[in-house]
Amino acid sequence: MLTLLRLLRAQQWYKNTVIFLALFFTKNLFTPDLLESSILGFISLCFMSSSYYIINDILDAREDRQHPEKKTRPIAAGTVGVGAAALLSLGLMAASLFIAFSLSAEFALFPIALLASSLAYNFWLRKVAIVDVHVIAFNFLLRAVSGAVLIDVYASPWLVTTVFFMALFLAVGKRRSDLSVLKDALKHKDVYAVYNERLLDMMIVVITAVLLFTYSLYTFVVHEKPYPYMMLTIPFVSFIIFRYLYFISINHEVSRKTHLVFLDAQMLAGLLLWVAVSYAVMYYMIPVA
Repeated sequence: MLTLLRLLRAQQWYKNTVIFLALFFTKNLFTPDLLESSILGFISLCFMSSSYYIINDILDAREDRQHPEKKTRPIAAGTVGVGAAALLSLGLMAASLFIAFSLSAEFALFPIALLASSLAYNFWLRKVAIVDVHVIAFNFLLRAVSGAVLIDVYASPWLVTTVFFMALFLAVGKRRSDLSVLKDALKHKDVYAVYNERLLDMMIVVITAVLLFTYSLYTFVVHEKPYPYMMLTIPFVSFIIFRYLYFISINHEVSRKTHLVFLDAQMLAGLLLWVAVSYAVMYYMIPVA
């Protein structure tokens, strides 16, 4: 079972939780049919993500065997055969599309787009510096917008922009940490022929500023009336961002494996407090007249 979960990269499914943002911030969290649709949409995205991850691992098996951390992946380590993995990937892809089309044809475009973008990344775009991190961020944007399309609500451009820059922040942070940790970074990724510490540090500074600005503006502009209290969540978002910057600065494992943020007590506390305060504001605060 553990091998299967590692093959599916189940630890990466958290990325698809952004599909619930539209549901949460439009106060539809407890609307049964919309909640059910969002959960099914989440499952569809998870299946498609795992399908792509398996394809990626099959194509990169030889390179992964030379990587200090990726060499333990099931296909690279030889614990799962290529044929069986390929069949599982196709099955997951079919299941994802079946669920997606059962929800709506409009929503089905998003897992298809996610697959197309991911394949383009794997075969070509990951070798193009700066474009590579933008593709990763674009995939997060697809996930966020898909949630709004699925339940037929307006997607706040400020919230979607925040998701995009958050993903860009994580992707660039990972590149910065990899560059410091890997002894021969260029051997593992072609983009390190372009990336250097100074460039990545400048990118991180700019992205951090924009990320804080867009989220803060979202809390003020979108929730000015009748719920101006979303500004109370800004300190938690600021803390989470700066805590992650700290991990990048010391080349901590968390900056290369973002799912590990849930194992850091301070990051987890910040995330839970953000969720709790956002929930209280959206669902319990008295509207301002």
